[in-house]
Amino acid sequence: MNRNLFMNQEIHHVLNQVLKKIVPSTEERRMTENMCNKILESFEKVTKGRFSIKPMFCGSIAKDTWLAGNKDIDLFLLFRPNVSRENLTKYGLLVGKEIIKNLFGEIEIAYAEHPYVRGFVAGHKVEIVPAYDVKDPSKIKSAVDRTPYHVRYVNEKLNKNLTNDVRLLKQFTTGIGVYGSDLKTQGFSGYLCELLIIEYGTFENLLKNVPNWYPGMIIDIEKHYKSKKQIRKKFPNDPLVVIDPVDKNRNVASVLSPENFLLFIKKSKEFLEKPSVDFFFKPKESAPDIEEIKKYVKDRKTNFIFVKFRAPVVHQDVLWPQLRKLRKRLVDILGDEEFKTIRSDVWSDEKRCVIIMELLVDTLPNVRKRFGPSIFDEEGSKGFLSRYDGNNFLVEDKKWVVEHRRKYTSAVDVIRDFLAKKYDELRESGVPKNLAEEIHEDVEIFSGDDINRVIRRYEDLRRFLKEYFEKNLV
Repeated sequence: MNRNLFMNQEIHHVLNQVLKKIVPSTEERRMTENMCNKILESFEKVTKGRFSIKPMFCGSIAKDTWLAGNKDIDLFLLFRPNVSRENLTKYGLLVGKEIIKNLFGEIEIAYAEHPYVRGFVAGHKVEIVPAYDVKDPSKIKSAVDRTPYHVRYVNEKLNKNLTNDVRLLKQFTTGIGVYGSDLKTQGFSGYLCELLIIEYGTFENLLKNVPNWYPGMIIDIEKHYKSKKQIRKKFPNDPLVVIDPVDKNRNVASVLSPENFLLFIKKSKEFLEKPSVDFFFKPKESAPDIEEIKKYVKDRKTNFIFVKFRAPVVHQDVLWPQLRKLRKRLVDILGDEEFKTIRSDVWSDEKRCVIIMELLVDTLPNVRKRFGPSIFDEEGSKGFLSRYDGNNFLVEDKKWVVEHRRKYTSAVDVIRDFLAKKYDELRESGVPKNLAEEIHEDVEIFSGDDINRVIRRYEDLRRFLKEYFEKNLV
């Protein structure tokens, strides 16, 4: 049999298996439709004669791209643009709470750009989001105002025969760990998946094109720009640029990290070469034992420092950027003291956090060598000699060199002294606010064999470290 024909058959067999699991059943559709009707009835009851608000269902249910088992329903409350932000929030929360109350659901307040209501009703998560009913998506007043335009665009442009292809892409990106536009995942949003299917037609055709992608890849479905050069100038550092069809000034893939972009390309190639359901439903492996992780560390012969502290009680879209910022700050201060970091990362189960730094060496000699200006630079020489007065001065290549005593010979001491500061000093030194509060209260620093105390305690950290050691994006 022709290999290409055989592989196509294999791919179709796998995709059919996946679809049986991810396409909502007739019964599930009926239950979801009933819940949407009840929400609308409650909305009418709450708002009739009191508020001039338009209801609109958004999210994947409104576009028929939702996955089986997904019980999330998004109802947008569209206010007139002349309503103040204060009143939009005030009455949006009031109406949202009353809608859920009428349905005998549990209520909580969630936060994005402004507060919204999250309710739990008969097994469904219902998010009720106040937004402005703007007439032009380029003139939005809040970030969520674009969402209704996204729904209308997808419903108009997505061939109804291809909604299952969107489901396949969502499940594929979920299976390989890159689905989600939250700042923890930095992956593919549902809207991005929908646009990619609109652009490429089918899931299979998309995957066959992905191996030709490259960092800086550009997709402009509505041809908003005359040239790719214009787009690259506007979005110079994004690995994938997908121009929002309803707002040309926005890259739908802006949150996608370079690492996840490359991982998507790699996994697409691997799936085409050897199709398997495992790409869509990654089996949860048991956590590696401590000895397996210790072996990785021993084989690398590098030096690890773990900084552990309690996770602040904040939204994950606040937590993860702050963790990455702190990681970079710690790597930078180690570099200032000539401790080279090979790799670093962050881990959190959102109860506790660990900053991971892998160093070439964690101790250095007492003597530190610094180069100064040319010996012919009179003013520069005076300043250099004055600054390091009392040390040994030499000349190399007609430049001053000083050998002086190093302040830190231990990388752990660098980190310990930096994090031992008071809260205000931590903030002034570049530690993000929420993390500074926790670190000021309590922080632990581990190195050498002591890191095993942390690794032994947390199974998810061991899973994370195994992926860390085995990571390969090509």
